[in-house]
Amino acid sequence: MADQQILDSELIARLRQDDDQAFRVLYERYWYHFFLIAKRKLRDEALAADLTQEVFLKLWQKRNTLLISNLCAYLTTSLKNSIIDHVRNQLQGEQYASHYLQAVPLHSTCTSDAVQYEQLTDSLHQALQHLPDKTREVFVMSRFEQLSIREIAERLGVSEKAIEYHLTRSLTFLRTHLHDYATAVIVATIFSR
Repeated sequence: MADQQILDSELIARLRQDDDQAFRVLYERYWYHFFLIAKRKLRDEALAADLTQEVFLKLWQKRNTLLISNLCAYLTTSLKNSIIDHVRNQLQGEQYASHYLQAVPLHSTCTSDAVQYEQLTDSLHQALQHLPDKTREVFVMSRFEQLSIREIAERLGVSEKAIEYHLTRSLTFLRTHLHDYATAVIVATIFSR
């Protein structure tokens, strides 16, 4: 693996010098791996191929300014962001939140648990609609997209303190408005990382 990392770093350095052969080697080495990840996440082969292609296109377009120490991590993050952007564009507002809430697996097959989970999901969705737009957006990025405070701050172009403020505000609001449900259920199904 160390040899591969050294080789990747050499290829990245050559890529910065507009070496299309270095890009071709990186593309052939990693495209299929990231295509499979996208296909598994999206369950759509054509879309997975398109988004994976976009990741490598962006790599080529940004080649002269690349500061990459770990290519796999860079490509993973880039693919993750492309998938999130695609899902966000497809499922706007209300549909977006409900899509991710439905993706949280039920830990029990008991009917009463399923009903309680659905009620919690509905209550959370309704409570989210009462949050200010920016606060709701920060909450969704943090809890549904699993982005770190730093990643959210970079995406939105605001300070990390501002993101912490919005998260604190949203969590306080949601705890108040979801008081009918046990804190343990909320922590285990919604707020866990």
